[in-house]
Amino acid sequence: MTATVAALPVGTAAAEEPAPVGIATDRQERVLETRDGIVVSNVTYSLPLPAGAPPHPAACDRVGYLRYRPVGGPEKSSDADKVIVQQPGAIGGAVNSDSVAANTVVSARALGQNIEFWALARRSSCLDENAGFDYALRTGNYLDAVDYYFNHKPIDGQVFGGFKESQDLAVLDLMGMERIIRDQYEIMLNEIPDQVVRQQKYVCAGISLGGLVTGFFTDWDFDGNPATTRDAGYRQCSAFAAQDTMISSDPVAIQNTPFLQDLTNAIVGPTNDVVKAVENTGVLPRSLVSVPIVGARTFMIYRLAGLAAHLEPDAESQLLSHLPHDLDIDATLDYMFSGSLTGFATNGGDGSGNIRDYRFTNTALLGEFIDNNSGNFALFQQGVGALAGGPVSDKSFPVPGSVTQVPLLGGFLRTVAGSQRRVRPTDPTVLYTWRNYDDVQGVPYTAPNHEVSDIRDAARQLGTGGPYAYWETYFPTRLFIDIGAGYGGARSGDMTNLRYHNMADTKPLYIAYAGDGFVQLGATLAVPAPSTAQVVTLPGYSHVDTIGAARVQNNGKPDASAQSLAEFVKSLP
Repeated sequence: MTATVAALPVGTAAAEEPAPVGIATDRQERVLETRDGIVVSNVTYSLPLPAGAPPHPAACDRVGYLRYRPVGGPEKSSDADKVIVQQPGAIGGAVNSDSVAANTVVSARALGQNIEFWALARRSSCLDENAGFDYALRTGNYLDAVDYYFNHKPIDGQVFGGFKESQDLAVLDLMGMERIIRDQYEIMLNEIPDQVVRQQKYVCAGISLGGLVTGFFTDWDFDGNPATTRDAGYRQCSAFAAQDTMISSDPVAIQNTPFLQDLTNAIVGPTNDVVKAVENTGVLPRSLVSVPIVGARTFMIYRLAGLAAHLEPDAESQLLSHLPHDLDIDATLDYMFSGSLTGFATNGGDGSGNIRDYRFTNTALLGEFIDNNSGNFALFQQGVGALAGGPVSDKSFPVPGSVTQVPLLGGFLRTVAGSQRRVRPTDPTVLYTWRNYDDVQGVPYTAPNHEVSDIRDAARQLGTGGPYAYWETYFPTRLFIDIGAGYGGARSGDMTNLRYHNMADTKPLYIAYAGDGFVQLGATLAVPAPSTAQVVTLPGYSHVDTIGAARVQNNGKPDASAQSLAEFVKSLP
């Protein structure tokens, strides 16, 4: 990737340009908690959607983030040594980054710095379904939330109307790339109005898909005027941090070749316009609501499992018995639990049983869903410990963990079900319990250096209600379309202001890859990191562990993701 920037017209000096001014108003900040030396607050601004926007909740006219800062540190963000501004990954809410945010602030404090970490919330989080969680957190009964979302139980006289479908989500048409990065821009301008200070203080970051979004932010012309650059995204950041991702708007360097620029824009630009026009009619899905395994109800079940493990960690779980039987739910549970292709095809009818046939504590059920030795989907996995209380057998579905050791092909198979050996229960009569990440010594199918996240943290985060959910209920597919268009070379229509080319490469760049993850192989083969980047690998970390690891690891050292990021920030001028 080569970074290039449009030349300024003769006689124009950047210093003479007017400073960009934000239009967001009504800043509000509410402290949510003070935990282990960290103040966590929710900061929001009024930034209404355009006139004529489809009907939407009032929350959709505000933008915000979770602010993490040290107790006793500066009250004003502009007085902090540095501020990390992070875009979330696909489907992830601001709470996704709760661990790495707090851990990075703590690690920086130990290095003598007072920094802040802002976990941004996408505008689409205004549609999150949180009422059941808020209520259950008040009553202490997780089944109140389960029955509200799945069994028509009213809360304060209100019955859940069901998950919204594409035709009900027209407002998501306004929540693509430009909206998301402009919200970030407005927040950054209003929190630190001085552009010189902004460019010295902010470290612009992203986890997973958030790194791709940060690439677009970096190369965006926010005032639409090629003759000015003080408004450009890259001029708001002192450095960039990619967390198991890359930061680029042009990964295959199309924009470096004029012929390819023109050709791809001529093809992809109009195609992009057509695709979005079709999506605006509701023909294409605006969100992956009803897709088994990755749809809204799947992520709701994960969140409810976290809520149950948070409120009643050691009680025998009743969550599964309160979930209805239907194709979506049963297919999702079957996929996540099955140990073989035959078991998946028969929903346990081959004698292996399905997940509802087994007994778990609430913590063990959560572990069965998300642990790297249990879950069948690499994207959701964390190293949070191991099953206990009964016998287990190896899984070979959808692929055995052992095949990920095969040269070349094995690395790509990590994207399916992760790189670790996976097991499942075999005795439906016993109550399966859970050993946390720091209690796995002697477990035959894992080791302490592959278990890095505290399942109690995961449970608390997943069980969060408002203001932001751990998993977004209605993630906008428009964002996928925008990334595809930009990467494909579209620089017309709503990509007109994607004006600059990989400007993150011109500033200090930190890249952290999960050692047990699936991103590093593909990223380094397709898009090698710039020679000037500081690249670290986090041994034993899965993709989600990059932002979810425990503060203290099994080797007694701090979370390597947070520590290395804090050290990078410390090295900046």
